[in-house]
Amino acid sequence: MGGNEDVTQRRLRRLWEAGVITRFAFPGIRTNSEFIYYVDNRQTLDLLSEHQRLSTIPPQMEDEIRMNREADYAGAAIRGQHMKLGFLRHSLMISRMHFMLEMSARNVDSHVNLTDWRQGAELRGHKVEVPEIVSRRIARTNEYSWDEHDYRTFRLPVEPDAMFSLQFPDNRTSHFCYEADRGSMPMADMLKKFRAYYHFIKRQQKHKEAFGVHPIRAVLVETTDEPRARKLMELAQHPAVIGDGKRSSLFWFAISPLFAAPIDTTSGKSHSEYLAGC
Repeated sequence: MGGNEDVTQRRLRRLWEAGVITRFAFPGIRTNSEFIYYVDNRQTLDLLSEHQRLSTIPPQMEDEIRMNREADYAGAAIRGQHMKLGFLRHSLMISRMHFMLEMSARNVDSHVNLTDWRQGAELRGHKVEVPEIVSRRIARTNEYSWDEHDYRTFRLPVEPDAMFSLQFPDNRTSHFCYEADRGSMPMADMLKKFRAYYHFIKRQQKHKEAFGVHPIRAVLVETTDEPRARKLMELAQHPAVIGDGKRSSLFWFAISPLFAAPIDTTSGKSHSEYLAGC
């Protein structure tokens, strides 16, 4: 949203007091974080429809509101239910990336347009058949080779946290998958995730039918810090992911502190780096 930040905050508070929206703050050791606002009331959609802010109410929006109401995130924050709060932090990473792309595209100097953003249910339910892989030690060395057995396969899920498309001044469009990694997934599971992506996109090109785009330029992985990113970069080039003797540029990596580090403003307020210039 554009406009004055203080006015926006006052209006959000009025909507919360009227019961139109709900809010919570992540509990901290000393203080709480900023408020996170969300919708969990079906009557909010009716209000938007009544004032012609929504021409129709999409079923997906109704489902999201129902799930928000059942999850009771505000209550989870009060009760300190870490599993739900972890899910919310993951969701906010995805929202932050969406926000940064939209704001960057609005910049008149960027010359890049965000032409598509997808997340949630429409990206779920896809799987890929991958061959079983076996490692064996190379004689008289401490190195290993990795052999695929095509006659034995198993299925791995391919469910991006989001997908987006960027259009450049020459009318070229690049498509990306996005993964928000909070650092909690074991490396063995991340290897399976990378392997599934590589087979799905590079080896079998199932993304054409599943997502209706081609080619996919990269899988962008945002993770927690530089040490984790370096480990994931090494993992993405592992022979178990892309095969022996190969290199791949499919996976790109970024770290959250580049976006979320606090900075001081001329007004004396402190906010995250990704809000600079908004």
